Amino acid sequence: MSQPFDAHALEKIDSPDATAAAYFSIFRSPKATAQDYADFESWHARDEANRIAWAKVEHSWNGAGAMRADARILEIRERALANRRGRRAWVRPAIAACAVLAILAGGLAFQRQREAGSAALVVADSRAISTGVGQQGTFRMTDGSIITANTATVLTIAESDTRRSTAIRDGEAFFEVAKNPRKPFVVTAGGVTVTALGTQFAVRETGGQVDVTLAEGRVRIDMPAVNGYAPQSTVLQPGQELVWDGQSYRTSAVEVERRLAWRKGIVDFDRVPLAQAVAEINRYSAQEIIISSPALARRPISGTFRIGVTRGFLQSLEAAGIARVENESATRAELVSP
Repeated sequence: MSQPFDAHALEKIDSPDATAAAYFSIFRSPKATAQDYADFESWHARDEANRIAWAKVEHSWNGAGAMRADARILEIRERALANRRGRRAWVRPAIAACAVLAILAGGLAFQRQREAGSAALVVADSRAISTGVGQQGTFRMTDGSIITANTATVLTIAESDTRRSTAIRDGEAFFEVAKNPRKPFVVTAGGVTVTALGTQFAVRETGGQVDVTLAEGRVRIDMPAVNGYAPQSTVLQPGQELVWDGQSYRTSAVEVERRLAWRKGIVDFDRVPLAQAVAEINRYSAQEIIISSPALARRPISGTFRIGVTRGFLQSLEAAGIARVENESATRAELVSP
């Protein structure tokens, strides 16, 4: 079996500039792994010189166009890829946005994800975890329940003899609940309480809105009293989604696979307004996409895109004649009518 690629050796190639270019070339490769992204995050956070070097590489790439780069970046890309050839038995690429969970409390047995869908964590009693922008992570509770946290998510977990509970402060998570009728599994988010005995469902809390999507089994959802009205409660069936806006709720049938496509490292749009698609893409990237006009924002689009790969999304819009990209930088891109 070949030895794993040594990320620290990559950092010794030449300088922060050379390392940044090498990392960038790795990320352009379809064989970039979750471990590569985790190593990059560590390198990027370690030193201001590294962050400056990375910003320069992004600027050079964006300024040169989708298929061109300056000679130095091309040279280092080849050197980085040559360094990797023969040294690693490549596994199926993990989702590009997958990185590593930030552990906010100790005592957690942990293994980074290497492929999409693998369980990454074993948690004990009471912990808080978070994922950064573009990161995802999967972990297992002591009872066997599995939680997959999506991008920019903060949640806490607690277990007792009579109850299993998770509180989502922000973001989104998918729950695969181990059956135990004597020990309910409860998720709270934005004042809403979701109770399950043995089921699979997702909860998303963003900007005061709570979305609950049921993939399998049944869940009871309890909503708080608002403006003098009594608390409300309902039960979801598989294939239904509930949206609570802080005042009232609505339920509807959804395509569960499309709604939960993020678990496979993609987002899937079917004739949704461009504004809605952009809002979803922006959740996974530090590069914010801005739409220049209301008319363009309303234009419907369809397609499947890898999460965390904003450039690919922008290229697709341009290739389809939907929009042009202007004023692009490492942190911003503006969409204008073609």
